[in-house]
Amino acid sequence: MAGPGRAALIGLLGAELVSTVGSRMSFLAIPWLVLVTTEDPTRVGVVAFAEALPYILAGIFGTPLADRFGVRPVSIVTDLGSALVMGAVAAFGSADFTLLVVLIATLGALRGVGDKSKRVLLPPVVAASGTPMARVTAVFSALNRVAMVLGAALAGVLIAWLGPVGAIWADAATFAGCAAVVAALVRLTKEQDRPARAAGESYLGSLRAGATFLRGERLLRSLVGMMFVTNLFNQASAVVFIPLWVREHLGSPVALGWIGGAFALGAIAGGAAFAALVDRLPRYATLVFGYLVGGSPRFLVLALSDDLRVALAVSFLSGVAMSSVNPTYGLLMFERVPRAMQARVFGLTGAVTFGGIPLGGMVGAWAVETLGLRGGLLLAGAAYFAATLTPVVGRRRWRQIDDLKGGAVAAQSPRWPEQLAELGRRVGVGDIGPAAPVSVTLAYADGGWTVSARRGRRRLARPAPISTAQALRHVAVLDVPEAYEAVAQVHRADRRRLAVVRANLAAAESALAELRAAQWPGDQSGRRPR
Repeated sequence: MAGPGRAALIGLLGAELVSTVGSRMSFLAIPWLVLVTTEDPTRVGVVAFAEALPYILAGIFGTPLADRFGVRPVSIVTDLGSALVMGAVAAFGSADFTLLVVLIATLGALRGVGDKSKRVLLPPVVAASGTPMARVTAVFSALNRVAMVLGAALAGVLIAWLGPVGAIWADAATFAGCAAVVAALVRLTKEQDRPARAAGESYLGSLRAGATFLRGERLLRSLVGMMFVTNLFNQASAVVFIPLWVREHLGSPVALGWIGGAFALGAIAGGAAFAALVDRLPRYATLVFGYLVGGSPRFLVLALSDDLRVALAVSFLSGVAMSSVNPTYGLLMFERVPRAMQARVFGLTGAVTFGGIPLGGMVGAWAVETLGLRGGLLLAGAAYFAATLTPVVGRRRWRQIDDLKGGAVAAQSPRWPEQLAELGRRVGVGDIGPAAPVSVTLAYADGGWTVSARRGRRRLARPAPISTAQALRHVAVLDVPEAYEAVAQVHRADRRRLAVVRANLAAAESALAELRAAQWPGDQSGRRPR
């Protein structure tokens, strides 16, 4: 029987699955509702923009509210609010278009804050369940792919059975169900619910702190910038290149679903395999392989071939290869961003990565109008390839992706394959297997901090002195509140002892000055001692 921690994790993942299915249903049902009530395709685009822009802006400017009021209450309230707004869309959206736009914009703002809050809920729930974070992010990504496929299929069935309004009511029920699951199963301590340490931080100060942190993280900025470009061309492919290719070479809209379905099935199959092997695969090599194999070849095949079977095979293989990208990105974000910063930083990075999606359709249309379909596909493939070469060109920085979170394996003894590999390196046999894990030790003795490193039983670095401020910064990155508090207590004790010593020295100097003045009055001749 699953314990409370495991039940909370299963519940949170289940809630995300249901929410994604519901969002996919409304993604199809709301445009269909606009089409059947207004018969104006332009208004469909207006509704889509009205949801996307508040979603992005709320992810940036609304996430500090999660730090102030708590990620769990904000997640519950935003899901309940989304359920009410979706109910209002179903009840009143077809009567007035202006009201529909306002409701959709409100929904986008609520989801922008709620989605980021649920992501910040994940680390403490995962820690309580005892499940490795890498495996959870891989499973979460695979479930998201499954939910998108199920949501699209279910939306078609519900729209045909209940009409678009009935499908929207079903989506409202999914939001309410997510709020109920989080309220019933997810329990957090006060520190976990409000992870930001700076309790008195202002709203603008909170936004500034998140932007400052991201500015100092070159690896995260590089990854987010690359994903902006790839998302832009992924959207251009989905809404411009693939529909035009199908019309030009096949003349049947059925092939649209086949190509999208082949990629989705490949992503589901690859996601399941990646979830099983995530602890054994090197993150950097897997990410580079996924982008280079699953990215630009999709565009080049469409540019150079008119065979649907080739397009389906490449789409499936691309889905398999790309299945490692989102889990690696999510895991890197959870490990590199301290939990106190996650809501704000996730909002900023999400705004940038999603920012390429609204531009994708316009860029794709411009490329086709300027260069033709084949020229546009070749240009997109070249740009995609250039963007995904970034980890190869900057491999020294990007290899930090392989770094394990501090303390993750330092406490474990080397297993026999690792010991054998280390012995082989020492006698000159060469690289015959994984190295023994590296342990880094932060120690305090005789009023000072030192840091040292070992690989198995081999010393890599002798104890080197570091300042207390450096020790605090390094421990803060680990996101282990107990360790941070222990270092902070030592720091406070040192400051108190230093203050006492300074006070004693000042008192001694004052007493010595009075003694000198008493022994050598100012009107007495002679030289006073120093």
